Amino acid sequence: MTKFDLRRREHEATLLRFLELKSKFVAEGRWKDLSVRGVLLTAIALALLALEIKCEHLAQQPLPKVVALTFDDGPHPVYTLQVLGILKRHGVKATFFLIGKRVEQFPEIARRIVAEGHEVGNHTYSHPANLPKENWEQVRQEIEKCSEAIERVTGVRPKLFRPPRGFLNYKVLTLAQLEGYTLVFWTVSADHKDAPTPKAMAQRVFKLVHPGAIILMHDGRIPSRWKDVKALPLIIEGLQKRGYKFVTVSELFGLSKPNGKL
Repeated sequence: MTKFDLRRREHEATLLRFLELKSKFVAEGRWKDLSVRGVLLTAIALALLALEIKCEHLAQQPLPKVVALTFDDGPHPVYTLQVLGILKRHGVKATFFLIGKRVEQFPEIARRIVAEGHEVGNHTYSHPANLPKENWEQVRQEIEKCSEAIERVTGVRPKLFRPPRGFLNYKVLTLAQLEGYTLVFWTVSADHKDAPTPKAMAQRVFKLVHPGAIILMHDGRIPSRWKDVKALPLIIEGLQKRGYKFVTVSELFGLSKPNGKL
């Protein structure tokens, strides 16, 4: 057994002790004490962070030339439909991180995303400006209400979670992971102040892309998303010419495992 295996087992044992203590507090009625809850959840969060061992990162696993396209902030009645049309013409599957409130507003579009073979993820119910500043219950509600909306509309309960703007702290991490979500961020953002045009967005992706990259784009919330729509075919065609194939985030994570195959 390697030192890494031993260290991981130690972290797992610590986490299990904290989770057992949480169950004990709930049974004794002590979980309502906010000070007790805060201290224990912080400890659980630190234990979870310890399990995020860097040597398991995608970048350290040999991967074929694959990337995952991801879209945040939809569904949108104009941009999401345009994005879906482009993806369909190019035979590409993507992962959409949906806002629960918008799923309720545009259920047919959410259902179409799933029907066309794309993956859906949780992007909170209302897209708070700064999720980590919300209290424990508000964070839990944002995550849970979003998944409930997605499942109610599409029949699919998301397993992936991306916090709005990528803002994360121990509170958000703990609640997401205790509920069984896999947190997903990105390695390449097409949207950037240094890329003000669709062509510049595509060039930025080409410059930063690598096997296993997760590309961040947007399909909702603000009017400037037309640039994402225009950049999308440039990015797809440019990466295909460079030998890349497209997969969903869950497929990408599967490829990062020792027996993962394209």
